[in-house]
Order: sequence, then structure tokens, then C-alpha cells
Amino acid sequence: MVNPRQRRKARSGIAKASASKRSLKNQKKVTIKGPELLVKGWDRKKTVRQNYAALGLLPSLNPRQAGGLEADPNVTPFAISAATPDTLEDLERSLEDDTEMDEDDEEEEETVKADKGKGKAKEDAPLKPGMARIIRDEKGNVVKIIVGGENGEEIEEKVVEPSRTGTDSDEEDEGESEDEEEEEKQPWGPPLKDWDAQRALQQEHGSLEGVSKKSKQGIPIFGAPLEVEAKTDIVRALEERASHKTKVIRHTSEFEHDWLVSLVAKYDEDIGKMARDRKANVWQKTPGELKRMIAKAGGFEALRAEAAAVGRS
Repeated sequence: MVNPRQRRKARSGIAKASASKRSLKNQKKVTIKGPELLVKGWDRKKTVRQNYAALGLLPSLNPRQAGGLEADPNVTPFAISAATPDTLEDLERSLEDDTEMDEDDEEEEETVKADKGKGKAKEDAPLKPGMARIIRDEKGNVVKIIVGGENGEEIEEKVVEPSRTGTDSDEEDEGESEDEEEEEKQPWGPPLKDWDAQRALQQEHGSLEGVSKKSKQGIPIFGAPLEVEAKTDIVRALEERASHKTKVIRHTSEFEHDWLVSLVAKYDEDIGKMARDRKANVWQKTPGELKRMIAKAGGFEALRAEAAAVGRS
């Protein structure tokens, strides 16, 4: 049976005002977790990225950060500030090549438009340096190859068919003979990679995978300082705190201690039998694991004395 009050509420056009779960979630005070230095220096009115920037920290270790960055007009981009003369020279050369390619494309489009509908007039156009014209017969065989010279002259190259001459086979034989000579010099195969030398380079310069020492393009990596100087007092305090290491003392749980006491009472110091006991060693601990657990619990003497005390009681 329907409740009349609920029916009247359903017919009423006035809904009870209630906050959504999303708005209630945003109204909660966020608990800042971490070292006390970060908690004191955290500004709740700023975003996470703004807080990290103010503290002198990176919000992410990913060098390619995605979105959400505010452009700072006072900051010089890292690629420009760290650029070398070789990098700028390569950039200028690439820009010149791009402009030349654009001009060549425009000239080619103009020649194509001019030669449209003129039959074979396109073939008579002068060849550019490095370009070639291949002439074939009705069957598709190459009859003539014309290469464009530097001064605009056209050079006709000799067409060589690999099937009728032995030049390719001779070259292959020469390559095979060179490979055989190299195998005779090194019958054990190519030299192995020197991992020790690579490890020494990584310790000196960091990870250098895929980086060539002779490369001019990009930011110089070899010889660059790996340590970054702290720019804020909070970072200096965090580094000072991280330099003092405290040893964490591991304690044996009460259940584990009682279990080890029962094993020592049954097998004394025979760790091999402890490991092979399928009923007592339910978790299939290895002899090495059992040895470390007993050492952490205080050793055989302490466990043996406790087992004797339990037996007397």
C-alpha cells in the first residue's frame, strides 16, 4: 500500500535542496601529507604545480609534461639558454634547407602547371643537379638513364643489366671473401661488449644510451654537472634531512616468535628438518629464510631458553 505522504511529496514541484556528493567532497579540508617542512610551506590557495614551483621542486620526473603549464614571460626556455654555437649553426642550416626546399617545390609546381597539356614537352625540361630521367621501352625495360649535371648539362649513363653481366656476382664474391678473411682473423666471432667501460662512463657522465660524443646537435651532455644546486631554503633543509640516515630496526611479530620457538623446541638447530616439515612449515619457508628469521628473533640461544621455559610451565 502506498504511503499518502510519499505520494504528496512526489507530486510537489518543490524539491528538497541537497548538496551533491562532488560539492561535499570538494568542501572537505585536504590533509597535506609529507615532511613537516613541506606541510608548513604549502599554500592551500595555490595549485599543486604552483606549490611545487614555489618550493623549488618538480611535480613530475617526466621531462615531457602534458598540459596545465602557465607560460612565464620572464623565463628563458631551457633549449635556448642551454644551446651551444654548434646547435645554433645546425638550426640555421636546417632553416636554410627548409626555405630552399619550399622554393624548389614552388618552382616545380609552376613547371607542372606550365607543361600541362603539352604532351612530351615536360621531358625536354632541363634536369636539376642530382635528378635523373629514366627512359623505358614498351616492355618496361630501362633503355637509357640521363643524369642532370651541376652546370645544367645532361649526362647519359650506361645501362648495365645484372642478369647478363657478372659484376654483381663478382661483388658478392668479393664481399664473401672479405667476410671469410674477417672470420679467419677472429674465429671466435665479433668482440663482446665492454660492460665495465660503459659502467665507468655512466658513473662519470650519467646514462649515455643513444648519445654520440661527436654529435653537435642538442644540449652538451658530456662534462655537464649532474648535481643541481638547491635554490630554496626548503630544498636545502630536505637535502640536509635526507643526508642523515637512520637504521630501521625490524622486530619479530608475536605469532612468528611463538612459531620459531616451537620449531627450535622440536628440531633444535637443524634448519634443514625445519624446512622439510610440511605440517610445521606451512608457508614453505626456505632454510635461508628460516635462518634469517631466527637471527632476527634473537638467535638459537634465546629461542631455546624460551622453549625450555614454556616446557617447564
